[in-house]
Order: sequence, then structure tokens, then C-alpha cells
Amino acid sequence: MSLQTDRSSLAGPDALGVRTRLFGSCAVLTVRGEIDYGTVPVLDEAVEALPSGLGSVVLEMTGVTFMDSAGLHFLRRLDAYGQRRRIPVRALNLRRQPQRVMQLSRTWPGTPQPGKFLGRAAPAGVPSVQEPQ
Repeated sequence: MSLQTDRSSLAGPDALGVRTRLFGSCAVLTVRGEIDYGTVPVLDEAVEALPSGLGSVVLEMTGVTFMDSAGLHFLRRLDAYGQRRRIPVRALNLRRQPQRVMQLSRTWPGTPQPGKFLGRAAPAGVPSVQEPQ
């Protein structure tokens, strides 16, 4: 399976970019910019475009500078995507602000459990994906 796509929201201070790449059966979505109501449709489109038959999905968030409640709703949808397909889904390398949003929302029903969903390291076979700080 081979795939590499780039998607982005309109340019501006709250722009969002998503690069999707496949490493074996793992899809890695590398996100940069701000995740909010105006930009989250780009993430939804990237997930909808993923091929069937994946073994896992990684959301690499080193480049995410801001996330609000729209980002939380997206993470819930991403977690549900993994549950429906019975594959692991992980969000990696959240910066301080998105981490804080996740911490504040941990009592919301349906919010992904940090222990199973959040991480710092990519799964075996997936190279470390780092965006500039």
C-alpha cells in the first residue's frame, strides 16, 4: 500500500495542514497548525480518505500549536474510527496546550482515555515523525 497526501485549510494565522503517509499498514497523519472549528474539516477529510485494511493510525501532533473543543470532538471521532475498524489509534507528541485541553476534558463522556490514546513514541515500524517546533 502506498499513499502520501497533503491537505490544508485556507492560509492564515489559524491554518492547518495534514500530511498522510503509509508505513506498511500504519497510516500516519502529521498535523501542523491550529485545530479549531474552522480547520477540523481538513482532519475529517484526511481520515475519510484513509484506505481500508489499515492495521493502525497515528496522529502525529508535534506541529499542533492550538486545539479547542472542536479538536476534542475530532479526537473522539478518530477514536471511534479505530474502534469500528478494531485497530489501534494513537495521538502522539501533544504540546502543552493540547495536552491541557485533554486533561480538562477527561471527565467528558466519550473522551479517549489518555493511557490508551496518547503517547510519545510511534509504533514499531513507523519512523519517528518530527515537525519543527
